[in-house]
Amino acid sequence: METYKGLAEIYDYLVSGVDFEGWADYLESIIALHNYTPGTILDLACGTGNTIIPMARRGYSSGGIDISSEMIDLAEKKAIEANLKITFKVADIRSFISDKPVDLITCFHDGLNYIIDSTELLEVFIKTARNLSKGGLFVFDLNALKWIPSTDSSPVIVEEEDFTLIYNTEYMTGTSIWKIDLTCFSKAGSLYKKFREQHYERAYQPEFICELLVKAGLKPLKVFDAFTFDLPNNKSKRHFYLATI
Repeated sequence: METYKGLAEIYDYLVSGVDFEGWADYLESIIALHNYTPGTILDLACGTGNTIIPMARRGYSSGGIDISSEMIDLAEKKAIEANLKITFKVADIRSFISDKPVDLITCFHDGLNYIIDSTELLEVFIKTARNLSKGGLFVFDLNALKWIPSTDSSPVIVEEEDFTLIYNTEYMTGTSIWKIDLTCFSKAGSLYKKFREQHYERAYQPEFICELLVKAGLKPLKVFDAFTFDLPNNKSKRHFYLATI
């Protein structure tokens, strides 16, 4: 099963409650702490463009890559509709190469949680270091996933006019991996088409992430409890990281 091949068409509905302009505000506040003004931004695992489109609106020269061609197709359509020039490309964040060095590289909304092999996560960091301009910044988030074990693992059903989504989750404590099984029936004319996908996310401790950043040739600068400038704590649901080359 290909992750995000089927889910791409309903993804924007699933994240419709997320304030992506607020994410952009927070990103700008983080880079302001470093007294840095990037000219170019590349968003890794950009999906349908939700986290890079607000930055393009603010005048940054923007690009995004994602392994899902379906997600990239949707991102390109949204950029055209918004009359924004954003360079989108289908690429694997574990092996990407930018045409030229980038001032700011980002990866948001659990993108790196999907890299469940730490050696592959190190490869993402190495590629990031190689594609950053001198003095450039790397800003990313990781879902702490601490709240997952206490959630109900019973199947959840989401019924809308054009689709029905059924999913259930399992947190594998020994591996810190969260598994999500999805089945969706989406309307296609007078019929419905079915797709099934499995998604996996891994929780990482901040100390381990900082060690990987150093191994990749990056310098960790800050780790925040999400949408604050506070240090992470036991109640943090998401961590944001700031690193440089």
